[in-house]
Amino acid sequence: MREFINSLLIASLVVLFLPLCSSAESWRKVVDTGFGNPSNDYAWSMATFKGKLYVGTLNSLQGAEIWSSSTGEPRSWDRVYKTPVDTSWGVRYLYSDNDESLYACLFNIMGAVILKTENGRRWVTVARGGLGNRNNYTVRCMTRFRDYLYAGAGSNMAQLYRSKNGFNWELVNANPDFGSTKVIERPTGIPVTNNLLIGELAVFNGQLYAFTWTTDFNIQGMRGAPATDRMDVQAADRMDVQKNPVDFETRDLDPFEFVIPTPGAFEVWRSYDGENWEKVVGLDDAYGNGMGFCLHDSENLDNDAVTSTAVFRGQLYLGTESASSNSSVWRTSDGTRWEKVLDFFDLAERHNRYIWRMIPFGNRLFIGTFNSGMKIARATGAQIWASSSGDPGSFDNLVRDGFDGETTSVYFGQIPKNYGIRSFGIVRGNLFAGTATILSIMEVGGKPGVMGQTVGCEIWELTP
Repeated sequence: MREFINSLLIASLVVLFLPLCSSAESWRKVVDTGFGNPSNDYAWSMATFKGKLYVGTLNSLQGAEIWSSSTGEPRSWDRVYKTPVDTSWGVRYLYSDNDESLYACLFNIMGAVILKTENGRRWVTVARGGLGNRNNYTVRCMTRFRDYLYAGAGSNMAQLYRSKNGFNWELVNANPDFGSTKVIERPTGIPVTNNLLIGELAVFNGQLYAFTWTTDFNIQGMRGAPATDRMDVQAADRMDVQKNPVDFETRDLDPFEFVIPTPGAFEVWRSYDGENWEKVVGLDDAYGNGMGFCLHDSENLDNDAVTSTAVFRGQLYLGTESASSNSSVWRTSDGTRWEKVLDFFDLAERHNRYIWRMIPFGNRLFIGTFNSGMKIARATGAQIWASSSGDPGSFDNLVRDGFDGETTSVYFGQIPKNYGIRSFGIVRGNLFAGTATILSIMEVGGKPGVMGQTVGCEIWELTP
């Protein structure tokens, strides 16, 4: 009789446990080896447009590509754009404007290019040459605010552009100017511009928010030219901070997002009309936040950039890039008072160097990270964290070891193959994540990075 009761209890537990097992989430790979072209190193951007998911790639060998699918299923993807010249290395941002037009922002060493399509196949160039400033190699963000479409750009100074029709673009004469924040360069003592790129834009509580970077990356280094003295000094500073030269070397794996910062940190600005701006996080802001939230903690001066933003459950979230690998997620309900909700350093996740993308999906906020470093140093590769509330302590890691645990060879050893989640997208109610892999031309400052190995980006789908 006792054996019968024990068996009945076990059977009951199994029945109760089955629904839990069946509801467990998993990730399924739907795109491999860069859509069949291993030179497509990053799924650099995603957007949903007219019922299809679009993915823009980074391909520094053969030029940018755009792929689309109505389902996201394997073998359902079509290439809908291929850059005719190899100077456009990748599609850094895709933006669907009220599902009427899709914009593609191309990184180009001759100045950023913006494409526009109304059907997903016929693309028209609506801006080139960095929108009048060839130093603007890239447009990293775009959003609709009131009557205008805004685009954030920069290289030697953060600049904001806008257009009413998507064809004619004008430089916004911001008051005060984003370049008004000056910091002192060491050891010269010369004041330099702090905000060199607008990396993110968001609309929140009826205002337009602009999030700055201290700089983007060294275009001269990408061309093989020697670094400037300023960059050498700052690199040495970062080495002193991290106390780990090997880990510092791994930051070179991602020159398209690698920040060589000014002595300052990021700032956050907001505006009701797109022209008159208020600094809410930054040097001498009126709310006691300081650059990079340094007035909350002086170590936040290492917050060089805001690499992702999202509005979730009535609050505005931002994710940082930290030179000391202390990346974090912050949120605000009013734009002026901010709280930290996720701290990777406190979680002993020191290889999550920045929060690359955020997206609300299925009543949760999803966060994708850039997780670089050597496997022997326990770098795991790309991670995805999710929370249903966004509160401190509520985030769970859904992805470890870059989905599949595979590695790739570089000149100093093995690194995770998928070392970052570079893009998120949604189609037919399903969430997709695009990865970043080692650059095919990985050569920064004359140092070869890849040992004859190209792997290509991947797309993974979250399945119930």
